[in-house]
Amino acid sequence: MIFFQGSATGQYFNGDITARDCTNVIKTYKDGRVEFKARYTLSGRDSNNSRGNIFIEDNLIGYDEKQRKVTKPIIITDINNLSFLQTADIRGIIDETNGNKVVHYMWNESNKSSLPYPVAQRPDQTKNYNKELFVFDISVGGTGFSSVRGKDSAVATSIGFTCSANYKQFKGKGLDNFVDTRFDFRGQPQTLSARYILEGTDDEGRKCRVYIENNGIDVNGINTEPIIITDNPKWAWIERAPLHGTSTMTQGFQIRLWTVNDPSLWEKQPEPITTTRTTTRTTTRNPYPTQPPVTGQCSSRIIALGYKCCSVGCQVSYTDNDGDWSFENGQWCGCGMGKNSCPSSITNQGYPCCSSCSTVYYVDNDGKWGVENNDWCGIPTNC
Repeated sequence: MIFFQGSATGQYFNGDITARDCTNVIKTYKDGRVEFKARYTLSGRDSNNSRGNIFIEDNLIGYDEKQRKVTKPIIITDINNLSFLQTADIRGIIDETNGNKVVHYMWNESNKSSLPYPVAQRPDQTKNYNKELFVFDISVGGTGFSSVRGKDSAVATSIGFTCSANYKQFKGKGLDNFVDTRFDFRGQPQTLSARYILEGTDDEGRKCRVYIENNGIDVNGINTEPIIITDNPKWAWIERAPLHGTSTMTQGFQIRLWTVNDPSLWEKQPEPITTTRTTTRTTTRNPYPTQPPVTGQCSSRIIALGYKCCSVGCQVSYTDNDGDWSFENGQWCGCGMGKNSCPSSITNQGYPCCSSCSTVYYVDNDGKWGVENNDWCGIPTNC
């Protein structure tokens, strides 16, 4: 999650980002794919010197022939002369120079059709979400409150907040002020999308971070379908579990996140993000499939993703379902230590290496763990 500032110049509008509620969340996959969603509000003047505001939610949709990022924005503005932007065919192209980014928004004037507004996605309510995962205390305020009302009664609202947790399963505090972004489009329920990161400890005292992206609707109460990313191996299974969010006001404003109390459903979810460099690196999911052996120095799963094996003597810096990873020459690579060998952090505790590539039952900072002869063993690093 990145907070940013900026300005706008051009034929139609000139202005500045004036609030500190402007963020971009970037999610990077190991196969090279990148997703991001940036949200910000500009204040300034149009070509007729009329003052007003423009809210933009920018979504990455692909790349052009020069491998520049191409975006599709959602735009809401209270400037009458620019109200056409809300339903116009507009794309953004991002140029990056010396760490700075410039977004060029271009209007396809040949497309005379008015594009529809985004359709609200209703969270799933077909399952019995009765296993509580997290409770977060929310204090509204933070970076404040702002709203942009455009044509067709379209409204974008930014609600600042801070957050904390003080419960058995997790005690922590939000790393910054955050924003709940809400859209109102005619004939649709109000949508919400709150993004925040907390840092703290779990019920075993393990330090960890949790990223929450709480997306849903607010109609007679909040109902959401959140995304959770955490660097705590104990909670890695949550990234694949069906999730649901609600709110209560009995002990102040609280967000409560739930899942189903049925592990068989956790594995039926789509694969989550494997890496995020903007919040925290995602750990391996649990439970884990049996891993095939490899013929080279590192995991075949890593090689299949297009990455190379690291040099001999590499240090494992990250472990997931694909294998052990290290970082060399600015690139991720597979780190292996030979057939049926496992990390010394496991063997130094008196546990043996597993005799073959078997089911991974647990992952922690020491490595991946299996079970043989009713005892723990270290999964070989070449699995």
